[in-house]
Amino acid sequence: MAATGVAEQVQRRSGAYWRDLALGRLVPSLFFSLFLARQLILLGGGLHGISRPSDLLFVGQQLLALAYFTMLVVLYAVRLPQRGTDHRLAVIFIAFSGTFAAISASFLPGGTRRDGLILFGDLLATAGLAYSVWGLAYLRRSFSIIPEARRLVTGGPYGLSRHPVYLGEIATALGINIATGGWLSAVAIAYFVICELLRIGWEERILAQAFPGEYPEYARRVPRYIPNPFARR
Repeated sequence: MAATGVAEQVQRRSGAYWRDLALGRLVPSLFFSLFLARQLILLGGGLHGISRPSDLLFVGQQLLALAYFTMLVVLYAVRLPQRGTDHRLAVIFIAFSGTFAAISASFLPGGTRRDGLILFGDLLATAGLAYSVWGLAYLRRSFSIIPEARRLVTGGPYGLSRHPVYLGEIATALGINIATGGWLSAVAIAYFVICELLRIGWEERILAQAFPGEYPEYARRVPRYIPNPFARR
């Protein structure tokens, strides 16, 4: 009897449920798993290559990147049901192409090494990764690349600014590429930043619609971009 009940429940699942399971959870999790595997390889090489104090910064950066991609894989798999979304084709394209531009920027040809910016870039990338991981730790099951609303998060870094994950990602992308990237990387990063700004606008509109009694007040007291530790909680 129990098996029959389970079978009937599975049959009643809508097409939207299976699309969300496949395209909204499994595919993104598998995609970010590739970068998770890459980070494990980089971290292993970094641990074996420690020969001077500055190498510890690189290892710390790789640990944060590992935590970041691990959280993306897990959070995509266990996301809460959405309460609002914007599934226009242009929105989806900009959200994913911007993310891909940030990831691919450091692999583009034409870069030159700027020794005077290496330490600054490493520090900026490490700080950006740490801020992104902190943001994801509070966002948890509400994370999404496409602008969506699941629950309103206002604690931790979300009490300092409204989009800490985006801010951390931009700082990370700049830090990774500022000392070695060429003009193609600069174009990719510029495109990524534009996409992030567009996503912020779309996301805020969806959050205001999903939480009409809470989000406007939150937006009034917490700045959009630059963290303000003195914002009224």
